[in-house]
Amino acid sequence: MSQSFLAGYQVPAGTYDEMCGPDGAVRPAWAALLKAPDFASAATVESRWQLAERMIRENGVTYNVYGDPKGLARPWPLDPLPAIVPASEWRQIETGLAQRTRLLDRLLADLYGPQTVLKDGTLPPALLFANPGFLRPCHGIQPPDGVQLHLAAFDLGRMPDGGWVVLDDRTQAPSGAGYALENRMVLSRSLPDAFRAQPVERVSGFFRALRETLSRAASAAAARSRGSGAEPRIVLLTPGPYNETYFEHAYLARYLGYQLVAGEDLTVRYDRVYLKTLGGLQPVDGILRRLDEDFCDPLWLKSNSSLGVAGLVAAARRGHVAILNPLGSGAVEGAGLIPYLPALARKLLGETLLLPQAETRWLGTPGALDTLDADLADRVVKPAFSGMDASPVYPEHLDVGRRAELIARIKAAPQRWALQDHLPLSSVPAWVDGRAVPRGLLLRAYVTADQDGGHKVMPGGLARVAPEVGRLMVSLQSGGGSKDVWIVGDRPSEHVSLWQSQPDAVELKRHAADLPSRVADNLFWLGRYAERTEITIRLVRAARQRGLPDLNNPGGPAVAPLRECLAGLGFVLAEGPPQPAAIMAGLSQPIEALHRAATTVRDRLSMDTWRVLNALPALADLDQLLQRLAAFNGLVMENMTRGLGWRFLEIGRRLERAYQTLAFARVLGQAVGPTEPALLDALLEVADSSMTYRARYFMGLKPAAVLDLVLADEANPRAVAFQLLAIGQHLAALPRERHGTSTTPEAQATAAVMAALRRADMVKIARGGPEEKDGRPKLDRLCIALTSDLAEISDLLSEAYFKHAAAEPLATAASHPARA
Repeated sequence: MSQSFLAGYQVPAGTYDEMCGPDGAVRPAWAALLKAPDFASAATVESRWQLAERMIRENGVTYNVYGDPKGLARPWPLDPLPAIVPASEWRQIETGLAQRTRLLDRLLADLYGPQTVLKDGTLPPALLFANPGFLRPCHGIQPPDGVQLHLAAFDLGRMPDGGWVVLDDRTQAPSGAGYALENRMVLSRSLPDAFRAQPVERVSGFFRALRETLSRAASAAAARSRGSGAEPRIVLLTPGPYNETYFEHAYLARYLGYQLVAGEDLTVRYDRVYLKTLGGLQPVDGILRRLDEDFCDPLWLKSNSSLGVAGLVAAARRGHVAILNPLGSGAVEGAGLIPYLPALARKLLGETLLLPQAETRWLGTPGALDTLDADLADRVVKPAFSGMDASPVYPEHLDVGRRAELIARIKAAPQRWALQDHLPLSSVPAWVDGRAVPRGLLLRAYVTADQDGGHKVMPGGLARVAPEVGRLMVSLQSGGGSKDVWIVGDRPSEHVSLWQSQPDAVELKRHAADLPSRVADNLFWLGRYAERTEITIRLVRAARQRGLPDLNNPGGPAVAPLRECLAGLGFVLAEGPPQPAAIMAGLSQPIEALHRAATTVRDRLSMDTWRVLNALPALADLDQLLQRLAAFNGLVMENMTRGLGWRFLEIGRRLERAYQTLAFARVLGQAVGPTEPALLDALLEVADSSMTYRARYFMGLKPAAVLDLVLADEANPRAVAFQLLAIGQHLAALPRERHGTSTTPEAQATAAVMAALRRADMVKIARGGPEEKDGRPKLDRLCIALTSDLAEISDLLSEAYFKHAAAEPLATAASHPARA
């Protein structure tokens, strides 16, 4: 990196800077990085950043920001400059974090067991019993593997003297590890020279340790529930696609090899957890929980929760399922506990805390409010407990009125609040507007339980940076960014693969019947939305071409009927020459519906398939949109395994194509008289059958021939008959446990519709009524009847396979795409 590149980098006075020392010299750990070709100039860094941005956009890495006027899903804010920590320094942090995790694990075992720390006064009882994170129904539950804290995260900040301190503990359902992994994936590809220039420690070993921890816990539960030797099944439980970190849930499920499930996918029978699948109930032995614990069981915990699984607490109490982290682990998360941890370490571990922590005071102690007004100076007011739905407050930034309101809130319930010394964060270079500028840094480190009671610390973590100079709050929800954390040592890091070859024999599997009903439902609607979007675009393109102000344009009479077809799809095409901007704005609704449907099953889609769908909202050309949708259909046909998920996607796509083809054939096929050729030509174009017609018929457009090709030709992939044949084949391959070997109602209905279409005489159907204005009444009646029959097939299919997903509570309806 040239000196000119560093010329504008000014470290705030009194701040510890991660890159530069007090004398302005670059620290040794950063020197090799900055000498790499990736940092040769500002232009080079900018090009690397553009590459990283494109990877983030193509991979669909998002973070949901609630209340954002730009939309819920925001591209993940990754800074192209990593945060670097020397390995010698990190070893001390590792030791301290492993000890802190052991302490919190022992404390959880005591709080949900004998509660000796309450009896001897080490911990005030009010601090526990006022804590909403202490789940009383979980008292006495023993995890199958005996581990109370499988995964923990800690927020760290650096003091002005260079020492690291713990600011917060995250034990309930720590988030961010998946984003840290994605950050590493992106930066190692966008900064290849810098990554190879020095030995950066790999993070894959941490995730392998996490997976082994989950496997041991689930194996213990499976042995207790189903006997020794049972192969454990592990799932990742998510609140759904509207959760702020849903991308991470899907990403980790795919990376770790677990099934991503929502609460409605699970059920508890006789104190055992099962996954609802098309092949029946499948036992679940381990749950990697990303759902807040109080939402996990409406029977024992929050009664109004529609996201959890009724009876989960009872299953955990019997030891039939391992939940990671166990329910109730949030009892040791929150600032109120921090001041008591040194004494608890001496009591439970017989050790002194190795890693310093920020000076914190719980306001629930007697006399804590006596000097409250003065104590607020240079301190942060934090919630004492997790789950309080409150953010840290910096009193010095409040006006007189808001400060008085804060004091009143604290005095009304002092046990709910804690005061922590405000520590000036260290600064780190961030890439802003084409140059490096200092920004405040907060580092989140992750620890997982390992074999024999040990712990594995991720060599790195998720660094968060403030959005602007002087911003005290470092939060992604408030506009902050993220960084990859590189632990740089003096020796190459061992490459660790998550997938290790196993000497044991493996049972080969070539099909899977464990598709959850909810996923089948979402794939079905993904197929329908994809086809609905494509047909809408074809109708718009046909109307646009025929609505151009050209005196020789022979398609003008078809514009009004095409508008009618679009109106049936909820698309309003204005009168007059088509305006591209208005057209693309109208198409945003079906494209967004398709994107939302894809988001619900993104863990089931290949990366190439996701990239195709994720690019749709950014396109502004009708032909490009159709090309992308054609690419999606090609990937589905060529790359998607012929399992149940593929069949439901295909059924949805075929059903929607048949439904919409009947709709526009009914409108465009009605014309009798001078306008007939223009409408029949539009019908063939929208049905993408013009070339086939011209290859077969060396004559003008004949209504009977056009209708036969679009409706009844079983060899035409766009015809209604072709769709019915495909639907029948897919239905025959679905599980039939409900009806034994007999034909299912939905298959019978499909066969009946096919028979009705085969009986239809297209020559008679094409005949007009007594007068020109009557159109083709027989075509009208046929299309109405077949459309009604298709709706019945859809209802029967939903009743048979999606019943539990369709009868969703109102509170969770927003987590599914609209079924319009």
